[in-house]
Amino acid sequence: MGITPSEAITARFNQLFDVLDTDGDKHATWVDYQRLVDRYITGYALDPTEPKAHAIETAYRSLWEQLVRHSGAPGRLERQEFIAAMHAASEDRSRFNAAEAVAEAVFDLLDEDGDGRISLDEFLVYAAALGAAEQDARARFANVDTDGDVHISREEFVLSAREYLFGEATDSPGGFVFGVV
Repeated sequence: MGITPSEAITARFNQLFDVLDTDGDKHATWVDYQRLVDRYITGYALDPTEPKAHAIETAYRSLWEQLVRHSGAPGRLERQEFIAAMHAASEDRSRFNAAEAVAEAVFDLLDEDGDGRISLDEFLVYAAALGAAEQDARARFANVDTDGDVHISREEFVLSAREYLFGEATDSPGGFVFGVV
């Protein structure tokens, strides 16, 4: 029997929880997200006051606030609370979608030359900042570059994040958007 979309999504959100819980306390907190933001800032040698650094932090802060709002928890989410809140936040169309805002901010970070697309070299810098193997990053790049033009457009990048959030494939390359290596 195959994995249903909800099972696949739950599996990915479980994986995302594991990626975030770097201190191993079995909870997701803003501090966990801040560590991910710090990896971006360090990996890109950004000054924390730079607009790109601020955009990444703001996008993740907004996502975190949505997770807390949807969970009703006071800022410390256990695994199941986190998974339920991720489902709710990613599916919430009543207002600004914080999960997609993260994808938009990460795209802007990766697009170092500002040409509106991500080259393989720009993507490899991102992969290195996350601690991903180059071979894995190259494979993910090829999967996200759906039109095969050797660049990732904003649309392709955000679509990969959507597929990670809603798709059936448990190995969606869009997990990279959220720091899943």
